[in-house]
Amino acid sequence: MTKFAKTNTNKRRFGAEFVELKFGRCYGLVLVFVVLATSAFSQLRVYPLPKKSDNVASKPKSKNSTSRTKELTPRSLPFWDDFSWTQVDLLTDTLSNYPLDSLWVNNYSVWINNGLGLNPPSINVATFNGLDSTQNPYDDQILANGFRDTLTSQPIKMDEVADGDRNSVYLSFFYQWAGNGEPPDENDYLQVDFKNDQGIWETAATIQTLPTLEDNVFYDTLIKVDGERFFHQNFQFRFKNYGRLSGPYDTWHLDYVYLNKNRSPTDRYLPDRTIISTLTNLFSGYRSIPYHHFLVNKIVSQPSFDVFNIQNDTSTLSYSTQGTFINYKDGMASIPYIVDTLGGAGTSPIDGATGIIYQRERKTVTLEHVPDPNDASQFNVDADSVAVSLKVQLFTGDTFNPKTGQFANDYDPAKLQPLDFRSNDTLRANYLLGKYYAYDDGFAEYTVGLTAFGNRAACQFEMLTTEPDTLVGFDIYYPDYGVPGNLTIDFTVYDDLNGLPGTAVYTLPSYTIRKMGLNKFAKIRFGEQFLIEGKFYIGWKAPVGGTFKVGLDTNNDSGTKLFVNTNGTWEQSTDIFGSVMIRPVFGGGDIVTGIPNENLQSQIFPNPNEGEFFVPASFQVIDIVSVTGQRISFSTHDQGEMQRIHLGPASPGLYILRLQTSTKVFSSKIVVK
Repeated sequence: MTKFAKTNTNKRRFGAEFVELKFGRCYGLVLVFVVLATSAFSQLRVYPLPKKSDNVASKPKSKNSTSRTKELTPRSLPFWDDFSWTQVDLLTDTLSNYPLDSLWVNNYSVWINNGLGLNPPSINVATFNGLDSTQNPYDDQILANGFRDTLTSQPIKMDEVADGDRNSVYLSFFYQWAGNGEPPDENDYLQVDFKNDQGIWETAATIQTLPTLEDNVFYDTLIKVDGERFFHQNFQFRFKNYGRLSGPYDTWHLDYVYLNKNRSPTDRYLPDRTIISTLTNLFSGYRSIPYHHFLVNKIVSQPSFDVFNIQNDTSTLSYSTQGTFINYKDGMASIPYIVDTLGGAGTSPIDGATGIIYQRERKTVTLEHVPDPNDASQFNVDADSVAVSLKVQLFTGDTFNPKTGQFANDYDPAKLQPLDFRSNDTLRANYLLGKYYAYDDGFAEYTVGLTAFGNRAACQFEMLTTEPDTLVGFDIYYPDYGVPGNLTIDFTVYDDLNGLPGTAVYTLPSYTIRKMGLNKFAKIRFGEQFLIEGKFYIGWKAPVGGTFKVGLDTNNDSGTKLFVNTNGTWEQSTDIFGSVMIRPVFGGGDIVTGIPNENLQSQIFPNPNEGEFFVPASFQVIDIVSVTGQRISFSTHDQGEMQRIHLGPASPGLYILRLQTSTKVFSSKIVVK
């Protein structure tokens, strides 16, 4: 067996594994691989997530529909699916995230996604775990084990294969153990079966977990279809996984399934160059930012995506980027403004120079051309918000050569037609300039929660403007799965202290969690408005009576922005890959300006003090809170152009002073000795 691996900058690798299984003599070779120990999250833990809300009905599936009748019609070779055709994360589409009926039967227990596999051979993978077709556990017994998800091919007319070609039929696929999912245990496995001419399923391969498997590698596997009993008009193959039946555990991922004749034991390559990841974020690490913050500095980043060369040869690739912009004002949308090629410069080489990609190489592509923040047709300064959609087209020459109008040089139509390898050459991503900051794309693959009562977690945000603005609340996605009806959470907003959560600026105690639905954010708003500037944090405290789990988007990684506190000291989390789905919301639309912070501080004196100090008389509203968010009583006395503030019984410590005029709001720290 030969394993091929490439290492990229973030230390994630591709791997390949070759195996030939003999059936004619009733003996087989078992694929045996490694299990890595699960990382022990002492403070934060990642939890699997069902794809159905507790209060939302499952997607309807009917075995008696017309489509189910048609789908059993046998098809001819070749068979190929890399799951890139499958729509994912479309809440309005009942077939979103499920394998195509035109290729698969018994397919609704398998989940198609683009966030759970690590370094797949093409975008989107099929994930196997312990949830059934209604996205509920197969068994309520937590330790029960057995066969779980099954993915079965449509019937295939193997009797059409000529006698002389039957020794050349192979099934190949890529698989991964764990990825971004929960790792299988040592007794768990992925099984491949073939159906013989008596309608009986025979085990073709068993992929087990032993101590050499890497959770960030997709293994390339080749299995020979060997034996006359398999060459009949209703041949099928299927994938099954064995593991825990009680939920989304013991995860396997499958990709790039290909069955055809005229292959050999070394035929592990196809004339295909693929997009294998989504676009990264567009606004300095954010998927979304407040539009009035964007207008201050008009910063647009250069997103990136990854490509992979499945061919056993060097290729030259280029790409172009199309942008679509919709500006909204008072709820009214503009006519979409489309820029066919951003930058107006045609195509760009994938590496900015030669465009070369070597065989089985994985390469990161950074967009050369991005939206123009100074183009009023793209970003109207009078708009309330702007929706941006980017479409990336990878020019590979796969299948069809646009220069000659004929098949590409490495595409053999006699063997491969009607396969079209261009399906994985297009990528789309949506971004929003609205009222909130977001690292996530709005869809959770997993959840993250604190492991012990009383522990705290907080997510860091940094405003893309140097001026303070009013934070009115935040949106947060916490899945319904396993949420008790009486759970309450303490939320806190912190300022920054040298890159760690500092003083509590605002506390929202005992917020009652309500079930919202799948990927529906709870809109939490504060009872008062206050200013935030620079870096700040939104966090929560682990409650009594249940585990509070926040949605985790594994398509976008901002794990370094997550901090934990278990013993009174804040530390940066090092275990979490992904983005917690918390979105701070800013109101008004007008960034507060006025007295610079240093001038304001000089007009509040003495500071530190012993419970009495002065502020300018121009401030009409004064509020003082403790670091835990509790209001502090005080009295005021006019002193000409100043007001003397006398605190009620107040212990020595740090307090937050909030001052407001008719048009501006400010905040400052007060130290009582």
